[in-house]
Amino acid sequence: MSSKILFAEDSTIQGTILKKLLTQRGFEIRWARNGEEGWNILQSFDPAIIISDVEMPILDGYEFCQKVKKDLNFRHIPVVLCSSLSDPEDIMRGIECGANGYITKPYDESFLMYRIESILNNKGIESEDQEPIDVQYAGKNFTINASKMHLMQVLLSIYENTVKKNKELQVTQIELQNKAQELEKSLLESERLLKNILPEKIADRLKSQGFDKPEYFESVSVLFTDFKGFTDVAEFMSPDELVEQLDLCFAQFDAIMEMYGVEKLKTIGDAYMAAGGIPISNRTHAIDLVRAAMEIKQFMDMTKKLRIDQGLPYWELRLGIHTGPVVAGVIGNKKFAYDMWGDTVNTASRMESSGEVGKVNISRDTYDKVKDFFLCHYRGKVPAKNKGSIDMFFVERIHPDLSRDEEGLVPNDKFLSLYKSLAEGQS
Repeated sequence: MSSKILFAEDSTIQGTILKKLLTQRGFEIRWARNGEEGWNILQSFDPAIIISDVEMPILDGYEFCQKVKKDLNFRHIPVVLCSSLSDPEDIMRGIECGANGYITKPYDESFLMYRIESILNNKGIESEDQEPIDVQYAGKNFTINASKMHLMQVLLSIYENTVKKNKELQVTQIELQNKAQELEKSLLESERLLKNILPEKIADRLKSQGFDKPEYFESVSVLFTDFKGFTDVAEFMSPDELVEQLDLCFAQFDAIMEMYGVEKLKTIGDAYMAAGGIPISNRTHAIDLVRAAMEIKQFMDMTKKLRIDQGLPYWELRLGIHTGPVVAGVIGNKKFAYDMWGDTVNTASRMESSGEVGKVNISRDTYDKVKDFFLCHYRGKVPAKNKGSIDMFFVERIHPDLSRDEEGLVPNDKFLSLYKSLAEGQS
């Protein structure tokens, strides 16, 4: 069997690739840049098969194939058309001009070689010529002048090509599904990170609107905490230990704030800031924040005892709360931050700095909102930087008749009933 192949391809890149492939498989090849050049080469070259692109200048693939099949000297040579044209009408034109195979681009190299070998192996078993058959497809008439074997080869070629394309589509579909799942995971992760930075309501508003307007809140409770002697204690810690201890404390603070429905705003060095009653207003924010502060105090007392028992340095904490109006909103275009402004924030900071370690220090405005729930000790008018003298109270415990435990840390059913009434606006 001849090992010669003539192929017509006007693309330099496609032609170079095909030439390399066929040469590596041991074929002697001739490369024509168009159908006319292919016809001229055919006069002195006896190929076992012709492979032709369809869309070529001067003489396209259909015309080249038709010319070969009409010539008595060359009509026995199988012709395989390779094209990016894959509509049924294009394939019908290929059958009409006498092509033995039709492969759509881009083709897999192994599939192309399989089709070449299949056609060459069945070469010579063509049946006698048959009468032309007129076929109408998509409103157009085609005249098919081919043997049954010839048609079977073309149909097999088309079928195998279709199966291959379907498999490729299935692979592509799976890849797209995987990409879609990865994208969904990325979006969920981005959403999770956004909601870690911003309150959920604000994050949702930013996603839907692309911006968030500052809001005025009539009544919000603001908490500040600060470690006493942070710098002195930090000198006895390695950088890793310092960060580890801060992370341990702030992670616990975050969990406590979440448990009581309080919004953590930020940390500044060793200071921690949170607020109740934002971004959704409520009537219980002062009580929620005091309960959160009491739990933080309990956590810090336990941590102090453990570190003393281990002979390790420890931190002590001041906590301050004030209640009043604020303006809150998102600032920044790249690194978003939800923050608040107003004299209430400054006064809350003074509550912390004017307090004592291990105590929850609150203002008169906060006291008026929590006095029915908590037993507080009046400190008198205490000087506060740039604020003059301010009425301040230490929160001692939950009122004995509202508490389940002797320490006054756990609310009883009566406390919860009063709290529910307040939340629902019944008191």
